Amino acid sequence: MEFTSESNTVVEINPEIENEQNKTKIYEISADYKKSTYQTEQWNNCLKNGKHVRFEVTNYFYWGTFEVELNDKEKEELLKKDSIIINDIPGASCMSLDSGCDYHDEICNKDQYNEEELKEIYKLLYCDEDDEYNSEEEYCLDENLLEKNGWTMDDTIYGFDTGCVLEDIGGDD
Repeated sequence: MEFTSESNTVVEINPEIENEQNKTKIYEISADYKKSTYQTEQWNNCLKNGKHVRFEVTNYFYWGTFEVELNDKEKEELLKKDSIIINDIPGASCMSLDSGCDYHDEICNKDQYNEEELKEIYKLLYCDEDDEYNSEEEYCLDENLLEKNGWTMDDTIYGFDTGCVLEDIGGDD
């Protein structure tokens, strides 16, 4: 294969080297530390005034494994990172999430909403249509209620808030 630069210099590219760089392998990827694998569900809704709201539910797991296909360059770049969003790796698939250990939920950009809007958001999160939200009560999140109240889960983000370990489980040889 030849490449001609702007200065009209012809540079020979060795096809064997080019093929070797593009060769991929299948890896099992996992966090390099326990309790660092997360799954974040992004729920969205629209308030009566037309303002959009996002609510994120994050579950942490002791361990999680995913399958990815990488070439050597992608592998090296991934191993240098100190946090990884699995969704950013094309073709990645979840193999397992083991032993949920922590939970966190939050209204994104909560400070953008006034008191009335927040009350409406809490009602949409925790109450049936006929019920009133009471800030003194404790509520449990119910996915069926979220959907009934117009929430849609538009994305799920998987990742590690630490580095990773890669185990070769097959691919082009």
